[in-house]
Amino acid sequence: MTNSKLSPLWAWILFSLLALTWGSSFILMKKGLSTFSYTQIGLIRISSAWIFTSIIAFKHFKQINFKNWKALLAVGLFGNGIPYMLFPLAIKYLDSSLVGVLNSMVPLFTLIIGLIAFQVRVKWLSVLGIILGFLGALWLLLPDLNFNAQRLQYGLIPMAATVCYAISINVINTRLVNLSSVPITLFSLTAVGPFALAGLFSTNFVKAMQSGPEAGLNLVYILILGIVGSSLAIIIFNMLIKGAGSLFAASVTYAIPVVALFWGWVDGEAIGLWGVFGMLAILAGVYLINLRGSPASRIQEKLKKTKSRS
Repeated sequence: MTNSKLSPLWAWILFSLLALTWGSSFILMKKGLSTFSYTQIGLIRISSAWIFTSIIAFKHFKQINFKNWKALLAVGLFGNGIPYMLFPLAIKYLDSSLVGVLNSMVPLFTLIIGLIAFQVRVKWLSVLGIILGFLGALWLLLPDLNFNAQRLQYGLIPMAATVCYAISINVINTRLVNLSSVPITLFSLTAVGPFALAGLFSTNFVKAMQSGPEAGLNLVYILILGIVGSSLAIIIFNMLIKGAGSLFAASVTYAIPVVALFWGWVDGEAIGLWGVFGMLAILAGVYLINLRGSPASRIQEKLKKTKSRS
C-alpha cells in the first residue's frame, strides 16, 4: 500500500471500515449515556481524539502556521467541539438510528452554505435534492403523521450538528487548502482538546467511573469513538480520497445511515418502513446534490474561478 493508488480490494476494505466506524458511532454514544452525561461523552471523545492524534502525528506540529489560527479554531469548534456535544444530547431523546440517518444531511447544508456565502450556482436537480432531503427528515420526525413539537425540537439538535460539520468543511476548503488532513486534524483538535480534558475533570467523571455500573466498558466505547471514529477514520477517509477518488470516498455517506439503522435494530429500536423511507428520501436528495460534483468540490471550483478573474 505504499502506492497512493489503492487496489479495488483495499479500496472496498477501507470503505467498509469507514462506514462501519462512523455508522457505529451513534450506538456507542447511546451505550455511553448509561454511565456518562452527554457533556462528558463529548469531552471524552474530544480529549481522547486529541491525545491520540498528538501522539501519532507529533511531527506535524512543526507545520503550524499561526496565521491560520482562526480557521483552525473554527474547524476545532464546528468540526469537533460542538457536534460532539450535540449528537449525544440528541441521542438522549431520540433513537440512535434516527440521529444516524439525520447525520447524512451534511452535503445538503454544505451546498446551502456554499450558495449563501459563495454564490455557488445551483441547478434544479440540486434544489430538488435539498427539498427531498428536508422532506425525508420531516417524514422521520413525524411518525404516522402525528405532529409532535417536542420530537421536532429534539430533531433540530442533530441537524444543528450537521450544519456545524458543513461550516467546518467550508472553512477547510476555503481557508486551509494548503494543509493536508493530518495537520488540520491535529491543529484543530489541539485548539479544543486541552479545554475538553480540563472540562472533563471539572465534572463528576471520576465519581461516575467509581460508582457507575459497567463504567469501564462504557468508557471504552467512548474512547473507541474518539480514537477510531474521530482520528483514525479521518486518516482512512483521506486515504480513500487519494487512492480511490473523492467520489468513491464521499459515497460512504450512503452507507453510514444503513449501519446506524442496523445497530438500532439490534438494540431493539423501532425502525419500520417509516424510518427506511425517510432514510431513502434523504439519501436520494444527497445523490441529486452530488450529481454535479460534491458541494465541497463545487465551492473550491467557484473560488478558483473567482481568483483567476481578480
